[in-house]
Amino acid sequence: MKKAIKGAIFWLLMWAMAGVVRSQDWPGWRGPSGDGTIGGETFPQHWGPGQKVAWKVPLEGVGNSSPVIAGDDLILTSSSGREHSELQVVCHRVSDGSVRWKRHLTATPCEKPFNQFPPERGHAACTPVVTKDSVLALFGSGDLVCLDREGVPRWMQSLTRDFGRIRNDYGLSSSPVLSGDTLVVQVDHQEGSYLLGVQAESGKVLWKTSRQHAMDNWASPVFAQVGGKTQVICLGTGKITGYDLSSGKQAWELEGLERLCSCTPIVRGDRLYAVSGPNGAALAIDLGAKPGPQIIWRSTKTGPFVPSPIVVGEYFYMANDQGVLTCLDGATGKEHYRERLPTGRMRPSPVAWGDKVCFLGLDGSATIVQAGKEFKVLAKNKLGEDLAASPALAGGRLFLRGAGHLWCFGD
Repeated sequence: MKKAIKGAIFWLLMWAMAGVVRSQDWPGWRGPSGDGTIGGETFPQHWGPGQKVAWKVPLEGVGNSSPVIAGDDLILTSSSGREHSELQVVCHRVSDGSVRWKRHLTATPCEKPFNQFPPERGHAACTPVVTKDSVLALFGSGDLVCLDREGVPRWMQSLTRDFGRIRNDYGLSSSPVLSGDTLVVQVDHQEGSYLLGVQAESGKVLWKTSRQHAMDNWASPVFAQVGGKTQVICLGTGKITGYDLSSGKQAWELEGLERLCSCTPIVRGDRLYAVSGPNGAALAIDLGAKPGPQIIWRSTKTGPFVPSPIVVGEYFYMANDQGVLTCLDGATGKEHYRERLPTGRMRPSPVAWGDKVCFLGLDGSATIVQAGKEFKVLAKNKLGEDLAASPALAGGRLFLRGAGHLWCFGD
């Protein structure tokens, strides 16, 4: 419990340094704690097209990026047009879903977006970051942009133009993450992978670190305190690697992952949880070990390829792409249960509040289970349209980006 509290405090400090408006906002990928969980509020347990709908609005363009929220602003990215050369950043009002502003941008010429698996994602698979002053977004075209909170461009950088074309079999989907004024971007692709530190205020490149071992990966980086310093931790192509945030220099690495990494790791105090796929192992790592981070336990059960895991209390959950949920003891890796969810194929990552964990399927179905050693389903819901983006939680409301609509569920 102490480690969990320590981890939550660390993430709140990171977001406070970045100028996030309120602790109950959902300012970036996987929320204020960076792990899909939020505390201190309750959210709708039963919902659907005819139940608990606060509002529903149609969406322009396509994308799998998740909504991010600060105050009454909900930010979403999308792309459209021929070969998705038109990029959009749209600000909706949380209160009623109406559009407050919309910014259209032109993509740098790049590889065609991957479109073999529905729903279509275009160039908007990376979830943006919102702060008190800025909106920072990365597109699959390699365009990294910063707007102010009124949608006025502050700076725009083409990673494609500056560092070469990004060639990734499924496109770029690793979300940018922010600590203080340093925005970190992980670009793992077929040749010349790298980790980039950018000054959020100006767009100036602070450092660029080669990731020579890494090829196609889609996991987002996370921050952790290791040895009294803030580090960036990345998964990719068989390895977990820690980098110093201030310089970008590699501090340590561990092997044990599969070749492909899509799932974002979870930091809880001095412990890191990671999973890779397809059908990879789950790992728990002690970040405070001497002389350096060490693996505590390893589970060889079938892990997910796309949906990230989640930790609630002392329980570690991972649902694979076929909807099979495994619950492990977070301290020991002992399996408590392994059950099939009634959600079908899965792509969104789960979210949790209190002792309730919400898993979502690609067909728009959702299953809410109670955290604990036993498998207990609390609710089954259906959106009525495809759902590939992960949800957001804020102000007692659940926000879902479907294939054609943006939904808000709550009172």
